[in-house]
Amino acid sequence: MFIGKKRRLSKGVSLTVGLSVALAACGPSNADQPKGTGGDAPKTVNLTFAVETPKQEETKAVWQEIVNGYEQKKPNVKIKLDYTPSDGDAFRTWLTTGLIGGTAPEIVPSRYTWTHEDLNKDLLTDLTAEYDKPNPYTDNKIWKDTFTPTILSEMKNPISGKLSGVALQTLAIRVFYNQDLFKKHGLQVPKTWPEFIEVQKKLKENNVTPFAFANSKPGDNHLLWVVNLMTNQIAAEKVRSFDWNNNRQLELNEIAGAVDQGVINLESKDWNAVLPIVKDWSQYWAKGFNGTNGDTAKEMFLRGDVAMVMAGNFELKTIQDSKARKFEYGTFALPYLTKAENPNAAEKYYELGGYPDMVFAIPKKVTGDKLEAATDFLKYLSSPEVAAIMGNKMYTATTLVNVKLPDNLQGFQFVGDRILVNFYAAHINKKLNEDLARIGQLYLENSVTLEKYVMEMQKTLQSGMDEAMKANNWSKDNQYGSKK
Repeated sequence: MFIGKKRRLSKGVSLTVGLSVALAACGPSNADQPKGTGGDAPKTVNLTFAVETPKQEETKAVWQEIVNGYEQKKPNVKIKLDYTPSDGDAFRTWLTTGLIGGTAPEIVPSRYTWTHEDLNKDLLTDLTAEYDKPNPYTDNKIWKDTFTPTILSEMKNPISGKLSGVALQTLAIRVFYNQDLFKKHGLQVPKTWPEFIEVQKKLKENNVTPFAFANSKPGDNHLLWVVNLMTNQIAAEKVRSFDWNNNRQLELNEIAGAVDQGVINLESKDWNAVLPIVKDWSQYWAKGFNGTNGDTAKEMFLRGDVAMVMAGNFELKTIQDSKARKFEYGTFALPYLTKAENPNAAEKYYELGGYPDMVFAIPKKVTGDKLEAATDFLKYLSSPEVAAIMGNKMYTATTLVNVKLPDNLQGFQFVGDRILVNFYAAHINKKLNEDLARIGQLYLENSVTLEKYVMEMQKTLQSGMDEAMKANNWSKDNQYGSKK
């Protein structure tokens, strides 16, 4: 359990990395640098590196530190740091406009699902071949071998299997709770769902709003997180046999197979029984949850208006360093279902973690020396040296293997199995991702029935998988593309 201190910044801590001190102080030789056109010295290459506008001003200084570190290793490369809109919709518009119009910076931030979409539209550079080459900033290990395998698998385009982005952070979702309120009312950290509900019942009886739940739009993700966690607890074993490549997650073709064979059917209680559980839980959420976004929910928690909120490790710095917070806080994994809630419950934790985040890519328009330098910079960004800086100063959980999390992220260590099925994710089926939240709003406020809700989602899921099967020539005979 992670314990936060009142208004106190964390002390810097080191990451354990399997590299020598000498490695951190040196880079690749000049032979790896962009070549000049005549003299011995390489010509200057100018790049613009864009990041999402940080919520905290201090983060800009960390990004500049990373840029400065690279320029010391490659003096011929000059990098200008730029910022994108922070709002998700505005950010996506900015990125799409820049990629299509050819005005995007040489290195752009993205989402791993967007890299799949944009590569399919031929808007991004295909980095697949580069992943098979050494990373000079990681002791010349093959680049793809330095990443957690599940991260690399998620980064692969679900249709072509190509890689067009680099993920620097993985996600872990936790419940942040107000320790002062828990102590005041004699409450213990819950592990099971009945314990979790009992805690909220006692808080409500004492006129404390138990939970801030954000459900204003699909991008708030609270409903997605909860439904995914619960669904895997009661149904993962039903589709484990469809994991044909044994990577502990169902990919697009494997999901298509399970849907095509009727094993995944959202109108079945095997798959929709979690929704009434979520709806029953909603009685303990702050009023207006269908109009509450993620930032507002977090602010309610920081002000002490609610006792708990869900957030990822990407929000840790904001919560820990908040001047508005006047209480100590802790974190715990979302409690797991028991057989009292569903007879098929595995009665153990599942984790949403392991998904790629903080993704960067190179637009297709970038060529020549700029492409060479931009690719080299991505390799530097995905080095243990940079992972140490980001872990200690941005509180990011690295995607690299054999790199220990800093002390301030210990509360985000995995406590359960990674989820196997994630068909509600936007990169699998964007419309289903939207249906889950949009129709879910109506279901939670009693405007549509459960039967109507799941019927519409099943139609969307079935249609999406049919389209994927047709586009890729997948069938039961070729095991939906798994048999070549």
